Amino acid sequence: MKTKQFITLLALPAFLLACSKESAAPSGPETPDVTVQEGNFTLVASTDIVAKTELGTDNYIYWKASDAISVWESGNSSNANVKLDLLSESDGSKRGIFTGTLTPSTDAFKLYAVYPYSSSYGSDPSTIALNLPAAVGQITDVNGLVGVSDFMVGSASFTTEDSDYAMKFRYPLTLLDIVVDGSNSCLSGATAQSLTITANTAFVGDATLDLTTGTLTPAESGKSLTVTFPSTAAVSSAQHAWVAIYPVDLRDADCCFDLKFTNGQEIKFNVNPKKAFEEQKIYTINLTNIDAHVDAGEASPIFFDLVGANSSKGYSLNRANCYIVSEGGYYKFAAQHIDKTNIFSGTVPYTDGYRADWLWATSADAKADFISIGNSGAINFRAPANANGSTVIALKNPSGDIIWSWHIWCAPEDILEPTHYSRGDSWQVSDANLGAKSKTGTDAYGFYYQWGRKDPFPGNKDNCVFNTGVSINGVSSKTTADVVADAIGYTVAHPTTILYQNDYRTWISTPDQANNAQNLWNNTTNKSKKTNYDPCPAGYCVPVVSGYAWGASFVASAMTWQSDGVIYTDPTGVAAFYPAAGYLNGLNLTDAGATVRNWAANLSATPSATSNMLGYSLLMTLSTQSFKVNEGSRAGFALPVRCMKI
Repeated sequence: MKTKQFITLLALPAFLLACSKESAAPSGPETPDVTVQEGNFTLVASTDIVAKTELGTDNYIYWKASDAISVWESGNSSNANVKLDLLSESDGSKRGIFTGTLTPSTDAFKLYAVYPYSSSYGSDPSTIALNLPAAVGQITDVNGLVGVSDFMVGSASFTTEDSDYAMKFRYPLTLLDIVVDGSNSCLSGATAQSLTITANTAFVGDATLDLTTGTLTPAESGKSLTVTFPSTAAVSSAQHAWVAIYPVDLRDADCCFDLKFTNGQEIKFNVNPKKAFEEQKIYTINLTNIDAHVDAGEASPIFFDLVGANSSKGYSLNRANCYIVSEGGYYKFAAQHIDKTNIFSGTVPYTDGYRADWLWATSADAKADFISIGNSGAINFRAPANANGSTVIALKNPSGDIIWSWHIWCAPEDILEPTHYSRGDSWQVSDANLGAKSKTGTDAYGFYYQWGRKDPFPGNKDNCVFNTGVSINGVSSKTTADVVADAIGYTVAHPTTILYQNDYRTWISTPDQANNAQNLWNNTTNKSKKTNYDPCPAGYCVPVVSGYAWGASFVASAMTWQSDGVIYTDPTGVAAFYPAAGYLNGLNLTDAGATVRNWAANLSATPSATSNMLGYSLLMTLSTQSFKVNEGSRAGFALPVRCMKI
């Protein structure tokens, strides 16, 4: 009867190769003597342990205290899944010495081994069950990954006459370093939320390893892996996500890397790896230069729906002529009026010949690009990172004529959030003029609007950038035939043209048009009646008149007069700055620094003719420290708009 032996197994470590560089095999210390003892040895029962190996800077795996391995002797069920423990002297070494009890059945025998030990492996070394989880958290370095996906295998043939039992282990998995970097893209201010990798070939999940042949077979279900990022995973710098997968060939596997961000942005990289993944190697997958990949058609953005976002905020009137974008990224909005009617005709706008393009922007840095119209009738665009400014985007029919336009306002999401009351305790007015880049100084002026029109005009066009063939200009509504026929339609088709007549008393051409114009913004006292021509974002409208738009709380004692505007403090003690932005008289900025003017939605009186069409407005004059809350201003002038919350 053979004696039971105490086996000292010298475990040579697996070493990992970077895909761009190979490491030389280690020259380890001399092999220690084998200790053979007679007698019975008691094995300490234990549950599965947490593997503690580490990957060193030299790309070798180092054994750690409490490591253990499972060992099988080929053809001997008595030596099946025997636990061998690491000697303490091997802690932190490339060469691990494992000891335990094992009785070879013959003088010549073969051993199979798996690291780490698991009591669940069973007696058959040809059916070792593995699992790589399909959902993991972000692991930022390779050591963290090796710590949770430790798995190594080895095999060797021995005889009882051998002076030592040395076995070399290998790492039968592939390590991926996925790098997400949005620093050079519109998403530089975003935070990664998750990354899902899918393919038509299994690469994670359950698998079976046959130690006798070295064959690893993933189950068919493991075709998706999701990495979840913490709230600190800002892509303004490179975010590493280390994952372990099975060594498979995904070169023609329809791979998709679906990257989602906490701000609702989503980018899909539909690319296959350029080489087959091999075991015991590290590969780097760069999800960087995101905008360049999108421009080249190598990545597809899932455009964030601004209309849907407005719905989630509870805005029943969720479409608008102005959309606020607070972060860089890829966005879309329905090419529809505020009343939800389509602006285009036909069922497939893109293939029917409609196109979308930008007209002008406050600066090149703030300009939206990557503009298109999808088959669903949504207009897509890309907002630059950290932009502070605006772009006007137009929809054109197959003949190239503008049929509608929208104002994209890159500003903090709360730019319009009202903090002060205009009348009573329910009508709240925004703290910023529509289109403002700031709430102080000249950047607080915002844009200027002719009464009843939805399209903005800059106070200083010299600071703006214009698309080819586009300019801010002025046209007399009295002498231009198209305007005389339909002035309102003309303003829609010419959003960069200021119309004027009778010293800017109006831009309307006929009495009938003047009557129709009464309803352009809102000819009622109902603040929830937002019209198709209202220039404010969803949830807001031009202030409506009920006697007057700014209420009884607008009194002299509530005003603090500044050199550049007025600070109004409402009855609750909340202060708001009204900049002295003046107004546009044609193409000329007038009274800037001298008067505060803001439109109301209503006309001051029903015009019986086009000679004197006046709209209600707020007027504050700095030189005399006087103000009116129901000033009648000429409709042909362009005044700032300070929106009211609906």
